[in-house]
Amino acid sequence: MRGGKQALALPILLATSFASWAVPISVAPVASEEVSGSAASGSVLGGGSDGSVAALAVSVVRAEAAAEQALEGKATAVPHGLGSVVLGGGAALGSIALLGGDIASGGGSAVAGRSRIRPAHQPRVKLDASELASTPKPTSWYDGLDSIKVLRPSDSDAQKVVHEIWSQQESWQGHFNDKRYAILLTPGVYPANFSIPVSYYTSVLGVGLRPNQVEIDAAWSTNGPNGHATNNFWRSFEGLTLRSPSVTWAASQGSPIRRSVINGKLWLSDETGFASGGFMADVKAKGTVMTGMQQQWLFRNTDMSGGVWCPNGWNYVFVGVKGVGPEAYQACAGGVTAKVTAVPATPRIAEKPYLVQEEDSTWNIYVPKFFANATVGATVDHSANWERKLSLESDVFIAKPGDTAETMNRGIQGKKGLLITPGVYEMVRPLVINTTGFVVLGLGFATLIPTSGGAAVEVADGLSDVRIAGLLLEAGTPKSHGATAPLLRWGAGKFGGITGGKGAAAADDLAAKVGPYGRALGSPAGTQFGAAPTGVLSDVFARVGSFNYRGCPIVRADTMVEINSDDVVLDNTWLWHADHDDCGTDPGLHLHVIGKSDACYSEHGLVVNGDRVTAYGTAAEHMTGGNMVDWTGDGGEAYFYQSELPYHNDSFSVAGYVGYAVAPEVKSHAAYGMGVYIISGTAQSRGGYLMPPTARVQNVMTVVVIGDKEQFQNTVCVVKGGDGSGDHCLKPETCIPASRCVLTSLPGWVLTARLFLDNDRGASDGDGLIASASAWHSSFLLGLVSLPLLLVASVLAHDRCRISDRAHGHQCSRTFGENMMEDFQGGVGSWAGLLGTTGRASAHWGSAGSRNGEPTLSAEEARGLVPCE
Repeated sequence: MRGGKQALALPILLATSFASWAVPISVAPVASEEVSGSAASGSVLGGGSDGSVAALAVSVVRAEAAAEQALEGKATAVPHGLGSVVLGGGAALGSIALLGGDIASGGGSAVAGRSRIRPAHQPRVKLDASELASTPKPTSWYDGLDSIKVLRPSDSDAQKVVHEIWSQQESWQGHFNDKRYAILLTPGVYPANFSIPVSYYTSVLGVGLRPNQVEIDAAWSTNGPNGHATNNFWRSFEGLTLRSPSVTWAASQGSPIRRSVINGKLWLSDETGFASGGFMADVKAKGTVMTGMQQQWLFRNTDMSGGVWCPNGWNYVFVGVKGVGPEAYQACAGGVTAKVTAVPATPRIAEKPYLVQEEDSTWNIYVPKFFANATVGATVDHSANWERKLSLESDVFIAKPGDTAETMNRGIQGKKGLLITPGVYEMVRPLVINTTGFVVLGLGFATLIPTSGGAAVEVADGLSDVRIAGLLLEAGTPKSHGATAPLLRWGAGKFGGITGGKGAAAADDLAAKVGPYGRALGSPAGTQFGAAPTGVLSDVFARVGSFNYRGCPIVRADTMVEINSDDVVLDNTWLWHADHDDCGTDPGLHLHVIGKSDACYSEHGLVVNGDRVTAYGTAAEHMTGGNMVDWTGDGGEAYFYQSELPYHNDSFSVAGYVGYAVAPEVKSHAAYGMGVYIISGTAQSRGGYLMPPTARVQNVMTVVVIGDKEQFQNTVCVVKGGDGSGDHCLKPETCIPASRCVLTSLPGWVLTARLFLDNDRGASDGDGLIASASAWHSSFLLGLVSLPLLLVASVLAHDRCRISDRAHGHQCSRTFGENMMEDFQGGVGSWAGLLGTTGRASAHWGSAGSRNGEPTLSAEEARGLVPCE
């Protein structure tokens, strides 16, 4: 069909069904080039006074994709409704039989795209009224999809259905298989004792508008075959009310709880088994939340009227949580420094889109409102919290297993959304989103695998309020291919991206202007997040590894997620280079078994080049070729981070890579509740984090699970230059327990400026105040000499800030004199502590613009959102 290939004549048999009348129709053979029109017109032949015939349009789109594969010599079957499209491979091309298409009733005719009706003398196929009447008609969008189970309270076999899925997906047999499931529970009260065990690649979704419309006993997950829940990934529940007095959700990464009401206790671990979660949002927990043996967790916009009990754990982050007061947080911390990070309100968010079956049995995707201002607690009334809804009948293209990227890209033309049903989709080309307000919703961990070096998903520049949710992205490009595009790329990047019509020239121009961290030089960075986002990513997971269901290939993805646009919100992402698989790498019981996933290549989990990007609940693990996270955009905020360094590859640490890196030229960055871990091995890491002098952090930690805490030589290195010259590295304030070492904050910018002055005069990385507080205590004379330099640095820095902000049209919130005085007072306060005879120096290091550690800035300033700070 392309590149001079011979056109293919497609005899098409249409089995159609009309609501009130039926007449014989004829459709002539259509050359393949003639059905290559865009799916906006649908390439449809059909009757109807009110427009086109959507089901037939989908069939023609899928038929064309199949024809392309047939021309390449592949036998292909493309499901549609109750029928299918079948093409014989090879040079002798077979015919296409298209059955089960659904055509709207009405008179008249429509000719769309480049399709056309042939003259009457052409060969034709006739169907009489009796044949039309006997043709079965699909009853719903999910008919014929074994991966979707729609259950009702009256179904007598509901418990059997869910247990059959669980028994197939549980344990090692489900860990890396190709099965995907969405269990959709229609509104109602389900029988007593109806509970759903949830395992790999399974989502349990209540499809009522409000979670109290779907009531069951429990959705639960318990320890895996290793006696722990540390490998319990890729499972979820949402939209439910759980009435059991006690529910166990022992799960780790990629296993969110959303939009639910939990009436009893919620256990986040199973007995004494370890778990490595986790994420919940928009949840009302009426009983006590029992964190148990969970290592870490993010609670966002959750009502916790039953309180929280957390006897163990390393890193619990509460953002916009209601019902937990200071005393409860203190009790949760249990005297362990930085175990609890509490952020009073969520600065900006939109909840994940969700599927609803209405009372009239129609189906819609509801798109929740975006809140640009602070929110606290779970949604009060979901029926009043949605911004728009998309009809599955008219607004949404529904992708089914067997569909290609070409099928999806044509199918979404003229649509407002894409629903990707559970399955595995290998993609030669990316799915391209270029429409403002577009919604992509995956069900049952729908898995997209790019196989030719491109992205799985590309989002164009210049869009607003795009939502992408519920996807698992997997590397499928052979390692021998060379550099790859990110699995998901939002906005133009060094590979070009989708530039809204500017094309490759704009991408080349951008690539010529990037700095050492990949950020476009000279681009102004604003500080106020707009009323509407560029978009929101919810529950988007990615992985690189070798898995048996695909034949154990050695693959690569240089970057998993890359955000180049401004004002994007990430809400729960897990980016994983497999440290175990079913192809010989660490089958889950032995840490040091090297296998095929270790031979795969990844460089970064997340790269953020856009400004004002907000990330809630990010995890990135085991990348081998670069920093796990590289953040170059200004005004970024990260709430909860978890990372494991690669313990099968010491070259990562030898090269100086870290778990989380923010570029030195970044003016504003905030990070809350961050953890970087070494699981095992003997590698020495320079530190867990690289931060610019301007960063504001609260509670960052390193943990060595098996080994010596000194394997992290430092906690944070404050970076002066992109080449690593002039870095100053900070030791931890304390280590509780012994292998978990923390810094609760970084020194204020005035003190950091002083440190860089020291470096310019010849101090090396290992000496100075940061490496040894006692050295500062004995340097009274040095302090007196250097104090004037501090004031000069303050003046120059603020003067540069004012010049820069005026050039970019920003207004400063305070006068130059006010800033200088505050910095002077903050500097004196810090120096007074440093020059004292007792006490740890770090106890006196406040954040920027603080006095003796007590904040004097507004909430926005404390988050780094005001210019000039």
